[in-house]
Amino acid sequence: MIRAIAAALALASVPLGGMALARDGDAVVKALRPAVHVAGTPQIRWTVAERLATYGVAGTSVAVLRDGKLAWARGYGLRQAGKSDPVTTETMFSVGSLSKVATAAVVLRMVDEGRLDLDRNVNAYLKRWKIPESPLAKGHVVTLRRLLSHTAGLNVHGFPDFQPGDVLPTILDTLEGRAPSRTEAVRMVYTPGTQFRYSGGGVTVEQLVVEDVLGVDFETAARRYLFGPLGMRRSTFAQPLDPGFGDIARAHGSDGKARALPRGYEAMPETAASGLWTTPSDYARMVAAFIASYRGARGAFLSRPLAEQMMAAVAPGPVGLGPFLDGRGATRRFHHGGSNDSYRAWMEGNLASGNGVVIFTNGADGARLYPEIRRAVAVTEGWPDTGVAEVPALSLSAANMSEIQGAYRIQALAGAIGERMRMSLPYPLIHVAVVDGVLRIGGRPGGGEALVPADRSNFVHANDADRWVEFVAGDNGRIERLILRDDLAAVEAVREP
Repeated sequence: MIRAIAAALALASVPLGGMALARDGDAVVKALRPAVHVAGTPQIRWTVAERLATYGVAGTSVAVLRDGKLAWARGYGLRQAGKSDPVTTETMFSVGSLSKVATAAVVLRMVDEGRLDLDRNVNAYLKRWKIPESPLAKGHVVTLRRLLSHTAGLNVHGFPDFQPGDVLPTILDTLEGRAPSRTEAVRMVYTPGTQFRYSGGGVTVEQLVVEDVLGVDFETAARRYLFGPLGMRRSTFAQPLDPGFGDIARAHGSDGKARALPRGYEAMPETAASGLWTTPSDYARMVAAFIASYRGARGAFLSRPLAEQMMAAVAPGPVGLGPFLDGRGATRRFHHGGSNDSYRAWMEGNLASGNGVVIFTNGADGARLYPEIRRAVAVTEGWPDTGVAEVPALSLSAANMSEIQGAYRIQALAGAIGERMRMSLPYPLIHVAVVDGVLRIGGRPGGGEALVPADRSNFVHANDADRWVEFVAGDNGRIERLILRDDLAAVEAVREP
C-alpha cells in the first residue's frame, strides 16, 4: 500500500496556469510534524505517504494561497485504495460542512443584489414551508444573519450520508423529518439570538429561502451566483454526483477500505449543508474571493461592507456569516471543517496576509491527517501561526499528576468570555486521568487526549497547539478548577468533591 501511494505521489503534481508546482508540493511532502515539540527532544518528521498509511486514508489534495492568489496545488496518494489512479488537482472530493460556506457565498451574493435581507424574518421568503411558530421565539425571529451564524435557535446538527441505491429525501422531507429523511424535523429549540448551536437544519432553511426566492433548484442557483462568477468548473451541489465528472475520490472507512461500492461514494441530499463536491483549487478560488472582497478590491465577489460583516463574529458565537473566526491581527483567520461519513476536509484564509490552505481527504480518519498537513504548509510557507507549540522539557511526578486528575464540572463564565466566547462542549463533566504515565483529558473517565505540560499549571493538547488547559489552585493550595482555552474561547470547570 505504501509503495502504491509513493508511486502516486510522484505522478500527482499538476501545473496550474503553466506554473511548475512540484517544488512547493514536494516541500510539504516530508514536512508533516506533531502539534507539540518538547525542547531538547528530536524533531519528528513524517512524509505524506507515511501518514496516509498510518490513518488508512487513500488520498489527499491540497491548494495553497499566497497574498490572496492561488500559489500551488498538489494531489497525494490514490483515488481508491487498491487501485493505481492517483489523486490530482482535478480530483473531486465530497467536502461535508465546507458546503455551508459555499452556501453562505450564494446567500450573500443575493444580499448584495438586493434580493435578500439579512435581518428580515425568513418566513417572509418561504413559500413551500414555514418555520413553525413556537413560544420559544419570545418576540425574536429567525433571520438569515442568525442562520448563517448558527444563532437562529434551530436544531439538527448534521446529516448522515446515503448509500448507492437509497431513496433520497426531498428538502421538504428533511425539514419535516419524514422518511426517507433520517433526522428529526427542523424546529426551534431555543430563543433566536440567545445561544450558539451549530445547525445543519438551519442551513437547510437557507437553501429553501434561495430556492423559493429564485424559483430554481440550489444547484442552478450556485452556478449562477458562485460557480460561474468564480470559474469553479469542477464543483457541483447535484446529488448523487454524476460519474461523468470523472476523476472522483472514492469513499473510505476508518478501516481504510473502500465504501459505497460499486459506485464508490455516497450521496448527501441535504445539499446546502453537506452536499458540495469540488476540488481544492476550485474552493481556493472562493477563499481568495472572500479575501479580495474584504480588502475592497475593485470588482470583487462581494461588496466590502458585506465582506466585513461576513468576517465578524455574530454574538453569542464564534461564527461570522458562514465561516468560523479566530485569531487577531496577523493571525486573524476564517476557517471551517468538513466531515461526511467517508471524507474529511479543511479550509482557512488569513485576512491580514491573504494566505490560506484547502485540504481534502477521502478517508473517515482524514481529520487526523489534515492538521498535520496544515502544519507542514504553515511551516514551509513561513506563516506566523504554524500550529506548533514549543514547550520546555518538564517532568511531572506521579504526585503532581495525581493531584490534577479528577472530574471537573463545566460552569458558565461571567463577563465577555461567558457571553461571546464560551466553548460548546457535548458533555457536562471533564475527566482528567493518568493513563500509562500520560495525563489525558476527555468526556469519559480514563480516556481522551494527551496533555503536554508547558509549566506546572498550563498544559497543551498533544494534537492541537491552539487548545490549552490551565489548572487553578485555591487558597488551600489544592487544584480546585480548570480553564479550557481554544484561541479566544474559554470555559471553566470546577472540580467535583
